[in-house]
Amino acid sequence: MRLSSLSAMKPARSIGACLAVLAGWALVDHVLLTPAAAQAPPAAATPATPVPAGRGGGRGRALTPYAQAKVAAMRAPLDNLTPVTAEMLRNPPPGDWLHWRRTYDGWANSPLNQVNRTNVKDLKVAWTFSLASPSDAVNEFTPLVHDGIMFMWNFGETIQALDARNGNLLWQYVHTLPADYPKLPGFYRTKRSLGIGGNKLIVPTIDMRIIALDMKTGVKLWDVSTDDYKSERTYNSGPLIIKDKVLVGAGNCSPGSANKDGGKTAAYFPPGGCFITGHDLETGKELWRFNTVAHVGEPGGDTWNNLPNDKRGGSAIWVVGQYDPELNLTYWGTGSPSPWSTVTRNTFDAKGLYMNSTLALNPDTGKLVWHYQHIGADPYDQDYAFERIVAPVNVRGQRRKAVITVGKAGIFEAVDAATGAFLFAKDPGAQNVATAIDPVTGVKTLLPEPPPPGVTRCPGNIGARNFPAGSYSPSTNRYYLPINDTCMGKMGDTPARFLALDLFTQEFAWDIRSRVPQTSGQFTTAGGLVFSATPDRYFRAFDDRDGKVLWESGRLNDIPNAFPISYMVDGKQYIAMPVGNPGLQGNSAIGTAQELGTVRGSASSMLWVWQLP
Repeated sequence: MRLSSLSAMKPARSIGACLAVLAGWALVDHVLLTPAAAQAPPAAATPATPVPAGRGGGRGRALTPYAQAKVAAMRAPLDNLTPVTAEMLRNPPPGDWLHWRRTYDGWANSPLNQVNRTNVKDLKVAWTFSLASPSDAVNEFTPLVHDGIMFMWNFGETIQALDARNGNLLWQYVHTLPADYPKLPGFYRTKRSLGIGGNKLIVPTIDMRIIALDMKTGVKLWDVSTDDYKSERTYNSGPLIIKDKVLVGAGNCSPGSANKDGGKTAAYFPPGGCFITGHDLETGKELWRFNTVAHVGEPGGDTWNNLPNDKRGGSAIWVVGQYDPELNLTYWGTGSPSPWSTVTRNTFDAKGLYMNSTLALNPDTGKLVWHYQHIGADPYDQDYAFERIVAPVNVRGQRRKAVITVGKAGIFEAVDAATGAFLFAKDPGAQNVATAIDPVTGVKTLLPEPPPPGVTRCPGNIGARNFPAGSYSPSTNRYYLPINDTCMGKMGDTPARFLALDLFTQEFAWDIRSRVPQTSGQFTTAGGLVFSATPDRYFRAFDDRDGKVLWESGRLNDIPNAFPISYMVDGKQYIAMPVGNPGLQGNSAIGTAQELGTVRGSASSMLWVWQLP
C-alpha cells in the first residue's frame, strides 16, 4: 500500500472511489488478465479492451493512470511478437518451442546447451504459475513459446499468454461450451498442444471447433465447426500448421463414451470413426477431410467385413502429427478400432483400415500417399496413436530416412519415410500380444482371442507405453522412451524401464529399471540431457550417454503428467514442466508402487519453471 498516494486523495472522494483506486493498484501489482472475454461460439469477434481482473475484486473497473502505466509495462513483451513464418516452422529459432515436439520431425530436441551435464545440478525454480484444478480434469498439455511469450492451455477451455521470463499473465481467452454439451470424462477433455502460424494462435476445442486467436491480443479471428459436438468426438491432440494450412485430427472415437449425465454407455461409439481435416490458415475454411476409418467405397473400405459406415469406429488421433518438408508428407498415428473385440464389432480377421496405422498424407490435398498397418484385426486395444519420429537409421548397411514409432505393446518399429516399406522392429520383451514378427514385412502373429487358458495377456489396456512421448537426440542418434512391464496387473518390484535405442545398430544403449514409471513426455537437449518426470513427484535430468540421473527437482505439488519443454529469453535458458491432475495414465502409474499413494500430494495443477542462478 502506498501511503503517500493515500494522503494525496481529496477528502471529497467517496470511500467507494478510494477503494476502487486501491483495487486497481492491487490487481495490477499482482495479477493481470488483459483482453479477452469468454465468447460463446459462433459469436463474432469483438475488440478486446484491457480490463483488470483478479483475486481481489474490482473486475471491470476503469484503470487508474498508475494502473494503466503498469499494464503498458507488463504488456510490452507482446510488442516484440513477430509473425511465425513458414521458414520458422521448418527451422524454429533456437530459443522457441513452436510445435508439440518443438520441430516437425518430432524429435523434442532443444538445441540449447546453456544448461548442460556440468551445471544442471544448479537448476533453481525461476517462477511458477497456478493452473485451474477441477477434480475430474486431466493435465497433458505442452506449452509453446515464441519471442519470449508462452502460450498455455488451461482447464475450462481457457487459453493464456504469459511472459515466459516471469509468468506474468498478459491475456486470456475463454471458450464457452454449449449449455447442453455432454459431460465427458476428464481424459476426453484434455488438450495436448496448440499451434502457431503467422499472427495466429490455433485452438482446437473439445466441442469440435477450431478457433484462431490473434496471438498478440487474444482476440478471436475466426471460428469453424468440423462436427456436431453431440457426436462426443473431441479435439485432444492439437493442430499441425504446414505452410498456409492447419491440420487437426479428431479423437474420442472409442467405445464406452459418456452421456451428458456422466454415465457410461459401453456399446456406444461415434459412428464412422475419426478423421483429419485440413483448413486454410487465414479463414479456417475446410479444404479436405481424410477418414481414419475407411468408409464404404473409399480405398480400404472393403476391409471391415462389409459393415456399414455407422458400425465402423475407432482409429482416433491422440497426438499431433509430424511432417517432412523434403518429401512434403505428414505422418499421423491412429488408435485401435471400436469396439475392441473382433467378435463384438463383427470384423473377426478383417484388417479394418486404418486402425493402428501410420498414415502418410499430402498436406496440400489430404490424399493418402502410403500407409503401414502395425496391427490389423486388433482384439486387444493395442493403439499406435503416439508420436512419430522422422530420423536416420541404418538398415543392412544402408542409411534410410525412417518414421519410427512405438505402440502400446512397446515394440520399436521403423518404416521408410518415403514409401512406408517396413525396415525393422525391436521388441524389448514387455509384451506377448505379438507372438511372432515377420522380419521382412513386420506383420505380427497375434495371441488368440481370448488367450489360451493360463496365459495372461501382456500388456493390458494401459499399455507398455501410453501417451507420454519419447524423444530423440541427433548427437547420440538414440530414441529415448520409457516403457512398463505391466502384464495385466502382474508386476515385479521394478516394473518401470527407461530405454535408449540406438537407431544405427537397433540395439538398446541402455535399459534402466526402476521402481516408479515415468509419467511425462521427455525432451533432449544439446547440453547432453534427457528430461523426464515420475509419479513420486520428481522431475529429473538424465545423462543422454548412460542414463545417469544428474539432477532432480524438489518434491513437486502433484504428479508431472504433461510435456516439458525448454526455451530461451534474453539469453537465459529455462526448463518448464506442467504438473498435476494426472488422470488415467498417472493414476495407473501409482498402482505400480503402492507406497506412491503416500506422496501423491494435493490434486492441483501448476506450471513449474527452472533456470540456472
